[in-house]
Amino acid sequence: MCVQRVCEFCQMDENFSCADCQENNNKRKGFSAQDFVEHLLTKGSIAPCDETADQFNNNKLPPYYDEEMYIRGQKFFHKHIFGMFLGNLLGLMAGLSIQSSLAVLIMTKMSGSDYTAYKRYVSTILHMMIWYDSDFKPGSRLWKSLENVKQKHNSASKKSMCVLKYRINQKDMALAQFGFMGLIVTRNQLLGIHDMNDDELECFLHVWRVIGYVLGMEEQYNLCRKNIDETKAICHEILTRVITPTVEEKQTNHLDMVNYLINGLRTMNPFLETKTFMFYMRIVLNNDLTCVGNNDLEYRLMSNDQKFRLRAILLTIKSLQYSLVRILLNSLQWFSVWIIKTYPYLAFYKFGKANSYVNIMRTY
Repeated sequence: MCVQRVCEFCQMDENFSCADCQENNNKRKGFSAQDFVEHLLTKGSIAPCDETADQFNNNKLPPYYDEEMYIRGQKFFHKHIFGMFLGNLLGLMAGLSIQSSLAVLIMTKMSGSDYTAYKRYVSTILHMMIWYDSDFKPGSRLWKSLENVKQKHNSASKKSMCVLKYRINQKDMALAQFGFMGLIVTRNQLLGIHDMNDDELECFLHVWRVIGYVLGMEEQYNLCRKNIDETKAICHEILTRVITPTVEEKQTNHLDMVNYLINGLRTMNPFLETKTFMFYMRIVLNNDLTCVGNNDLEYRLMSNDQKFRLRAILLTIKSLQYSLVRILLNSLQWFSVWIIKTYPYLAFYKFGKANSYVNIMRTY
């Protein structure tokens, strides 16, 4: 099941020297991902991303916005929508381990049960689909969606300042941005996104660079840079320095919030199961399939049903290299999004019909 990958710099097995090659390549260009991430974690943690910041109040497209690139980035998302959703789910699960962001999330009481998590994350999905489907112009559905998200961020930041004495900052926004694109950049094949070329990736990163800008991110903290190699290096550094260590701490509040997330979204995808996807997240973060076997204690403790689900994920990821399989699974993903928007019948049984509709698109 293991997918062998090749270092784009040395053309050797990635496990052999990819990290060293990437670091040396960036040093030759005068860029250091380590310095970027250090700056993000220190200065970014005290730079606000709410109405108190000038950039947050800048309601314009960035000067580098390229409409053609943005549209091509949207098309790349839809070409791999099944793998993209998997990457976003795992990125969100991992991001819930960041204690500063998690404290704000808990404070808002918007994700502390299966139902509130369902409402919150379906809302996020519907907003995201607008970003990938609409024209990016002032006054468009996409623009209004981002304005709505900014208002929610600002409201949460103001409440957090009153309750926790903590503002949503540039570091928080960058780590949230990572949840939407970081694993696609660093672990694409383990998400079933095969044969990704630099042109497609550049356009995809342009989408998130622009969205980050409009949501109030300062360019010095935006993970998506014009140079693909720099963005890759930054994402690898965040993955190894920030995300993976915090996930491995296995904080109780992190596990609780992931459980609410999975239980809420099971009404969109019944295949989801907390322990299975936590285990697969571990595989993806560590880029390591060797833990799938009885030599691993955590694997041995899984039930037969959980092991079956894990094997099904691995088979699916491998099969996505075939166009017919990708098209079929993409169609299923589009169908699940359509169902959750129009007639979320599985949610009816869990939450009641009146409580199951999420209407963020009504005003757009």
